[in-house]
Amino acid sequence: MDQETGAPGRRRFMALAGLGAVAALSASGCTPSDRTTPEPSPFNGAMLDAFVARRGGPIGTDGKIAVAFRCDHHVNKFSSRLLPLHQKYSIPVTIAAMSQMPVVERGPNGSDLVSFQMLQEYALQNGFEIGNHGATHRDAASEPRLRTEIVDARRSLGRSLPKLPIELFIPPGVGGTDYMGFKGGGAVSVFSDTAAGRLIMGEHALSTGYVRGFWSMTGEPRANLGMGHIPFESAPVIARGPEHIARARRQGRGACFMYHPNGLSEAGLKALEGFFEWCASERDAGRLEILTVGGLMMARIDSAARHDLLADTGAGASWDGWGLSGAQWNLLPEDGQPFARSRAKTAVMGKTFTPGIHAGSPRQLRVSLRSRTGCRVRLEVFDAGSPQRLHVAKEVVLRASTVFVPVHQYLTLPLTGTGSLRVRITATGRGCDVRRPELLAA
Repeated sequence: MDQETGAPGRRRFMALAGLGAVAALSASGCTPSDRTTPEPSPFNGAMLDAFVARRGGPIGTDGKIAVAFRCDHHVNKFSSRLLPLHQKYSIPVTIAAMSQMPVVERGPNGSDLVSFQMLQEYALQNGFEIGNHGATHRDAASEPRLRTEIVDARRSLGRSLPKLPIELFIPPGVGGTDYMGFKGGGAVSVFSDTAAGRLIMGEHALSTGYVRGFWSMTGEPRANLGMGHIPFESAPVIARGPEHIARARRQGRGACFMYHPNGLSEAGLKALEGFFEWCASERDAGRLEILTVGGLMMARIDSAARHDLLADTGAGASWDGWGLSGAQWNLLPEDGQPFARSRAKTAVMGKTFTPGIHAGSPRQLRVSLRSRTGCRVRLEVFDAGSPQRLHVAKEVVLRASTVFVPVHQYLTLPLTGTGSLRVRITATGRGCDVRRPELLAA
C-alpha cells in the first residue's frame, strides 16, 4: 500500500521551528498548551510525500477555520445510526478501524455486521477516510506485540481495504503499559523516544494522539502530529460544539471532534444531528470548512489555494472540457464568473479526468445551483470505463429562487482499479443555472 510519488516538484514539508501556544481544551474552557517546540520524529518520507501529493498540497480555507469528525470503530451502530446523518448533511468522517474488529467487537454495539468491503464502499461513496486504530485495541507490552498492533494491523487493513490508503495511525487508549510508555501519543516526543512511536512513524504518514488543543492551520501537516480531539459523547457536551468552534475561530485554528457510536444515547444522537445541521449551515454560509482528519492536518487558513481536480488548464474560470452543447446550455456572464443555463427540458454536461497521484484522496464535489422556476439536478461521479466500480450520485430539488445554493457531495477517489473518472450533471427543466463545479481536496 505504500506509494511513492514521482510528481515533479515534489517537496517535503519541514517541521516548524516553533508552533506557539495552542489551546488546551478542558471542562472549563481553554488553557495554554505545553506544545511549543516539537521534538524531531522519524517520519516515513515516502508516505508523507504521498499523503501531501494526494491532496495536492496544503488545503487553503481562505480565512475560514476547518473542523473534522472522527468515529472510533463500533461500526455496527455507525452503519445503522450515524451513517445516515453523515449522508443527510454531507459531512465526511474519519473512521478509526481495527484490523481485527469484527472478531473482538461483536453484538449490536460491535463491528461484526459490517464487512470491510462494506466499510470501503461507505468511504468511497461518502468521502470517508480510514485510519489504523491497531489490531485489537489492547495493550502491547513487548516489541513483537507492538509490531502486531501497529505494523501488522496497518498492512492487514490495507489488504482488506485495497481501494483506500491507510495513512494515519489513530492511537487507541489501551491502559496497562500504554504501549510500553507511548501513552497514546500524549506528547510529540514519544513519537521518537518510544518503540511504539518509532513503529508508528515508520509505518504511517502521520498520527493523531492526545496532545490537547486546537489544530494548527499552517498547511504544515507535521505541525499536527499527535494532536488530540474533543470527545463528543453526551448531549450537554455536544451542545457546546459551537462554543468550541467560536474559540477556535478566535485563535485561527481547527478542531477535531470524536465520538464512539456505542457511547451515544438517543439524546446524544439527537444533539449530534443538531450540531451536524449547524455545521452544514455554517459551511453553506461560507463561514466553515468541513474536512477529514487528514484534510485538517493539511489545512491552511491564510491561503485560498486548494487543489481542484476539475480546474481548467487554461487561464480564467472557463468551461473547457465540459462538453456544453449549444442546444442544451447557454454560457452567461455574472460577477465575472460565467455560468451555464439549461435551455432544454433535459440538459447534460460532463467532464472526464484522471486521478493520477491524487488517487485515494477524499474529495468534495462543490457546485452552486439556481433556478428561477424550480428544477431537479442530478450530480454524478463515476468510473468512466466501468461505472459499476464506482458510481456516486446525488439528487437535488431546487425551489424557485434568485440566489445560488451551494451543494456538496463528498467521495473518495479509488486508490486502485480506476483509470479515469467522469463528473456528470443533469438538469431537468429549463433555466437551471450551474456555476462551474469543483472537486476539491478534503
